[in-house]
Amino acid sequence: MTQPHHTAEHWAGRRRSIDVFIVTKVEDHGDTVSLTGHRGWTFNKSKAALGRDIHVGEHLQQETIGFSQVTGLRDVNGWLFHYTDQELADEAREFSERVHRNDVVRLEKNRKQYAEWEAALPDWLKARIQRFRDAAGEKFLLEGWGYELMICRLADLMDQDREDEADELARDEGVTGNQWDCAKTLAAGRERYGDRFAVGCPAGLSPITGSADYSG
Repeated sequence: MTQPHHTAEHWAGRRRSIDVFIVTKVEDHGDTVSLTGHRGWTFNKSKAALGRDIHVGEHLQQETIGFSQVTGLRDVNGWLFHYTDQELADEAREFSERVHRNDVVRLEKNRKQYAEWEAALPDWLKARIQRFRDAAGEKFLLEGWGYELMICRLADLMDQDREDEADELARDEGVTGNQWDCAKTLAAGRERYGDRFAVGCPAGLSPITGSADYSG
């Protein structure tokens, strides 16, 4: 199924803003350059796409979508580069495909380890993982299995009052603040509401994906 942001129609409906961009810094990275404007925003672009050298002090106009996605840059002579709606759709689709390929590689590399971690969880956390597997199947395995397992491993240690071990695991594995907070919520929820709390608690990535169980 085609995702909405993979279509030109989606991007045609997005508002584009144009603002003055006074170049304050230019960094050369070989085939690309980093351009910093007077408001502190920096973006990278290939030299080939720009078509000419950019210099500190130039007054340009920058087009963006949602403040941070740069879709064009122009000078007094016209656009140096400018993405069409179709080009934005193609770029979004290519990014999604690249992420999917990386997810597949990561899953195959870690599938055995993930299975061992899941098998070692207590039943109340196994039920949480199973809920996501039932809801989203392979999609969950690709996008959220490892992420949720880390949350559950931390929650298990916190539930047993083994905070020092949880701290060590977090440091060793480089967990995110979101994973840590989710784990604390699961442990506290079990103490207050019982085993079923973890099953009903939304997915750790729901603030990003908007899906409570990876099915969206």
